[in-house]
Amino acid sequence: MLLVTPPAGAALYRIGTGAGCTHATIQAAVNAAAASVEADELRISQTQNYTQQNILIDQAMGVMELAGGFATCQSNAPTTGARTQLNGGGSLPVIRINNTATVRLYDLDIQGGSTTSSGGGVYVTGSNNAVLVLSDTLVRSNRAFSGGGIALLNTDPDSGNGAMQLLMFGRSAVLSNSAEVGGGIHCSGGRVMMFDQSHVSYNSALEHGGGIFADNCSLVIGSTGVNGAVVLSNNAGGHGGGLYLGGTGSIGDMYTVDPLVPAGIVGNSALRGGGVAVANGAQLYMYNANIELNNASAGGGGALLAGAAGAGSNSVLYMTNMMEGGPAAAVTCADPEACNLVRGNRAIDDGDGERAPGAAVIVDAPSAYSAHAIFRGTRIESNLGTSLSRHIGNFGQVSFNGALIVRNDVSGVLLDAPGTANSLVLLASTVASNLMGTGRGVLKGAGGCDPNDDVRGSYVWRSIVWQPSHPLIEAASTPVPGCFRYLIGNDFAGLPAAADRVVINPLFRDINSADFRLSLGSSAIDFAPAETANVTRDGGPRVFDFDVEANLFGEQDLGAYEYALDRIFSDGFEDGNQ
Repeated sequence: MLLVTPPAGAALYRIGTGAGCTHATIQAAVNAAAASVEADELRISQTQNYTQQNILIDQAMGVMELAGGFATCQSNAPTTGARTQLNGGGSLPVIRINNTATVRLYDLDIQGGSTTSSGGGVYVTGSNNAVLVLSDTLVRSNRAFSGGGIALLNTDPDSGNGAMQLLMFGRSAVLSNSAEVGGGIHCSGGRVMMFDQSHVSYNSALEHGGGIFADNCSLVIGSTGVNGAVVLSNNAGGHGGGLYLGGTGSIGDMYTVDPLVPAGIVGNSALRGGGVAVANGAQLYMYNANIELNNASAGGGGALLAGAAGAGSNSVLYMTNMMEGGPAAAVTCADPEACNLVRGNRAIDDGDGERAPGAAVIVDAPSAYSAHAIFRGTRIESNLGTSLSRHIGNFGQVSFNGALIVRNDVSGVLLDAPGTANSLVLLASTVASNLMGTGRGVLKGAGGCDPNDDVRGSYVWRSIVWQPSHPLIEAASTPVPGCFRYLIGNDFAGLPAAADRVVINPLFRDINSADFRLSLGSSAIDFAPAETANVTRDGGPRVFDFDVEANLFGEQDLGAYEYALDRIFSDGFEDGNQ
């Protein structure tokens, strides 16, 4: 989209051998174009091999475009699908960009760079508002100390987050790179934006951020990637196999842009946070996006690692199917059950192959209000570990609102929050058909919460917990009855009898087929007082007063779904058949 005929006054350079060529080397053309204030285009033909490339773009005055894929110097358009290879050599990045405003790379294959510093493939640095654009460009098989593929490092601490930008368009990819930190991309004090079908895949880091390491760097991920996998099969020896976000300046938005292709963080692995790690005040917001098939020794799907006590950080991992506050380009999925998933993640200890804590998420928070994992309408399914969620420190929060927690396989308690001041919140959610250790409870929490404060303690309202042979509570201390209200379940041992806690089969539509909507006649229909802040799994309205059922305490259904949606959209009412 950005590759157009150069504007009037701009220079056109043709690189290669043979008729029509203006320069034999890329560096010579770069040097010639550097003083121009126009948007100059450097067309790199495929008439020769480009090896031992250590291209330096230093303080170029105007926009510089390096475009590959041209068969000859006389070609006026690139060959469809062709990329020109730029191979590194020596101990420098393939392309270094210093204090240059805008560089655009089209139809290139940048590989083989190696440096003990930053940016094996492409290194962008300086104190200006630099923009690096990749369009249908690969950055692959490079290595560095940080940012094996690309390093975007802002050297001006006063310029603010986002002063430097990396934009990826088309079928651009950062893949199969390696580094100590940030196997694919290392961004510090900048912004990484991914669109179209761009992706970050198969990179590795010895420490943190197998795919992307973002240090006070913002992320905007609105791509379909590889069949939806945008951050795919990266590995980190430390934290964040797919993504590592650290620092209060790191804020990420990841969202689905194609209703048929949900965006995902898929198949990554790490010591902690196989899919993502959010640390030291960073915040990641995911809108109808998935975390699937990731592995870690703790926190298979994700890890929240807050800063040191008193540091004032507030790390957040927020997943939702609701569009309030989401990016304008975010869409609702054609099949709501295909999006907003935490599915198939595993917490397995690398040392002995045994199960480990937090198949879906771990929260490590040494100070109050410093780490929050929030799941709104999320389907959390088929994860494997000793527990599904695990609080490591004493002050973290894991919150489920309108969530569906089903068919997970844990050897201990399902939701484990044993610390003295942890928060475990379960609102308008459904928990069913999970495998747990013999006799273990669904949740183990601190107890002692304030019914009007969901920040600390164990807090379960308006939910269905149907786990035969397992009690709801495996308490670390005495639970407060007022924090367990409007519930249907199989075992409320440890709580006094109450009219709003009912032991009865909730009558799911088809539990064997993993359909956990309510059947007509379920006691969970019109059970609780209305709370419109509660959400639903499928993004439908809450609350709907179903006239056929008498309200017990109010018009809101228990669990992750409102029965009204089944009646209207699945039983033929929309066609006027009933």
